[in-house]
Amino acid sequence: MKPATSQRDFETILQAERQRRGGIWSWLRQGFWVVLGVAVFVASVQKAQVDLQEFWERLPQLGSWLTRLWPPDFSELPSFLSAIWETLAIAIVGTVVAIVVALPLAIIVAQNITPLPWLSLPLRVFLNLLRGIDTAIFALFFVSVVGLGPFAGVLGVACHTTGSMAKLYTEVLETIPPEPIEAIEATGADRLRTFAFAVLPEALPGLTGISLYLWEFNVRSSVILGIVGAGGIGYELLVSLKLLDFARLTTILLLILAMVSIIDGVSALLRKGLS
Repeated sequence: MKPATSQRDFETILQAERQRRGGIWSWLRQGFWVVLGVAVFVASVQKAQVDLQEFWERLPQLGSWLTRLWPPDFSELPSFLSAIWETLAIAIVGTVVAIVVALPLAIIVAQNITPLPWLSLPLRVFLNLLRGIDTAIFALFFVSVVGLGPFAGVLGVACHTTGSMAKLYTEVLETIPPEPIEAIEATGADRLRTFAFAVLPEALPGLTGISLYLWEFNVRSSVILGIVGAGGIGYELLVSLKLLDFARLTTILLLILAMVSIIDGVSALLRKGLS
């Protein structure tokens, strides 16, 4: 009995020693990542030239500007409303184009329903490229191709949104339960009928919710496109900032706030109705 007891004691001691060493290594690893994270943050602060003293010294100037924001100047309201509509048009057309392009791309990329498995990986890489380039960069590129104006904004929105939308569409399609698809396929239906009667009904709420969410996002990002020459209310915002016309700037900011709030509310109601 004693040798067995000694063997158990030895194994217990050995296990405790391993746990102690594992705990030490775990603390060392965690400490290493904490130190590395702090070092990266400090280096980033230096590279970004963060100067809190300069910011503090310029606060009085910022306060002076804020006091000049009120009252707003509504003398150009019709022109601003036209620019708001132009911004909305950019977001609407760009989003619709992205939906039309992204859905077939997502069907090809989704591994559970793709009719062209060999094309799935190259398309994923292409969609990641579209998603990785910001809308404003695309718009700036298309300004040099088609000239100044909202059409460049539409192309910029469509390109970036296609990448993001196809990626999210793919995730929805790949989470569809296989049972409805197998049931339709068992009847001898082709791919088109399988998609229409099994895949689309299951995925439609998710696809619609994603489309509405990205439309919201595009409305906000379309405001920025005016700064790169793609028209809309963003151009008027840029002009006001350059001229330091704060009364005019306040009017534009109020209109942008109203537009974004209304769009967010409408989109939320539509998504709630679909859920």
